[in-house]
Amino acid sequence: MNNKALACVLIGLMLTMLGCSVRQPLSQKMFDMALAMGDSTLYGLACDGCNDTIIVFLHDPYDGSDPDTLNILEASSQHQVFGNVRIGDRLAIVRNREDSTKADKVIVTQDLIGQWCYKVKPTLKVRAGMKVDSMGTYIGPHADSLRALLSEEREYGLILKIDSIALGFGGSLRPSVMDEESPVKYPLVKRYRKWYISNGHLLLMKARIDTLSRELYEQPDTAELVLLTADTLVLRFADGEHGYYRKEETAN
Repeated sequence: MNNKALACVLIGLMLTMLGCSVRQPLSQKMFDMALAMGDSTLYGLACDGCNDTIIVFLHDPYDGSDPDTLNILEASSQHQVFGNVRIGDRLAIVRNREDSTKADKVIVTQDLIGQWCYKVKPTLKVRAGMKVDSMGTYIGPHADSLRALLSEEREYGLILKIDSIALGFGGSLRPSVMDEESPVKYPLVKRYRKWYISNGHLLLMKARIDTLSRELYEQPDTAELVLLTADTLVLRFADGEHGYYRKEETAN
């Protein structure tokens, strides 16, 4: 084993001992769901030698083997390397099915961790008898006040934590009395509770509360990564692309 491989192995052992893996064990139900979806993602720790052409990594969980190397030249040229790879980073890798020496996609999962935000404007509640123009703009009394309300942005967001916990914030989980009385409406925030990577996609697990106050997981929202930098995240959901900016979490 050469010096670089030895250094990488030592890094892997230290990180494993510290328990700082992004891919922490999930509940048995969620683990079974990932298996049922045929997840073929490789997980690893980035080693010295990574560049725009190759990634060098230890398998995670560490199995005692030497670092593995995959060619990512084509993935890089097709913008399928998400995040900035640094030594010791946790990686999610989609290996090419036809050529085991290549990776089709690389995600630096540690770069996903944090608070991601976006701005939301309300929409008008069109009620019976309201006068609106062809663009849906209210033209009756107090129109200026209503336009001011419609211009008030709220900050929504998504928090992804290192232990696979996901949290949505910025809006109500369900309409309140105040919301019902307002002439405008903001979208409800989704009750995300868990996240994980499956076949190169970001899966966000939603939950609902049943009549016995139990939290039940629902079918996850699946997002395709479009862009991931130090301060920008773009995800493609079924209803279109959503852009986020990173914001430092404030202490409670």
